[in-house]
Amino acid sequence: MGGNFFDFPKDETVLQTFIEMAAKDTPGAIVLDFFAGSGSTAHAVVSQNHIDQANRRFILVQLPERCTPESEAAKAGYGTIANVCEARVRKVFESLDAKAADQLSLEQQQEASRGFRVFKLAESNFSAWDSSLSRDAPTLEHQLALHVDHIRQTRTDDDILYELLLKSGFPLTTPVEKKTVEGKAVYSAAGGALVICLDRALTLDVIRAIADMKPERVVCLDEGFAGNDQLKTNAVQTFKTKGITSFKTI
Repeated sequence: MGGNFFDFPKDETVLQTFIEMAAKDTPGAIVLDFFAGSGSTAHAVVSQNHIDQANRRFILVQLPERCTPESEAAKAGYGTIANVCEARVRKVFESLDAKAADQLSLEQQQEASRGFRVFKLAESNFSAWDSSLSRDAPTLEHQLALHVDHIRQTRTDDDILYELLLKSGFPLTTPVEKKTVEGKAVYSAAGGALVICLDRALTLDVIRAIADMKPERVVCLDEGFAGNDQLKTNAVQTFKTKGITSFKTI
């Protein structure tokens, strides 16, 4: 990464040897590091996969600990240790992809595609009803006003998507494909088992197009119906005609 940001980083070559020994017979093993630091474990997993063509995966956990102002990491523009970790893992993938570009055909490169996802622990994207407050009229009125738009501002569709995946019982590693139906973006998860639509302006044509995808379950934002109970009722019936009985709005 162009600098020595830590005094005592894990040696990825030593870790690579450990991984080769411990997961030699489990090419699809998951390696967990709860003290990720600069990401040496991910570096080791990816490097060893490249050598023996295995498909081991990694999970790294790191608190967003601030880099001290006088550290080399801070001078290089990294605010937290987690930032350093993310940047290092990305550069490892970029390096291997560059090598693959010189050695593999386009089809082989697509088959060997690599990547990772970064998640940050945060409060829910949806405002929760505070039952601890008093139930006098002014307080209730204020709570109701807050829940007219219960999605927290500044949250992205990706933020909402992955929370809904978790709430629906799917892991964060679930494959998700973004599709466009009737001009609206929908997300097909787990090979079409779940379809999530986060559009704020649904139409019956969109509902019909989602139903034609024949997912097992559908989740939409309640905001997408804009208070149109007739459209929501039509959505329920449209999904039922396609055998889709699990339909939720949030």
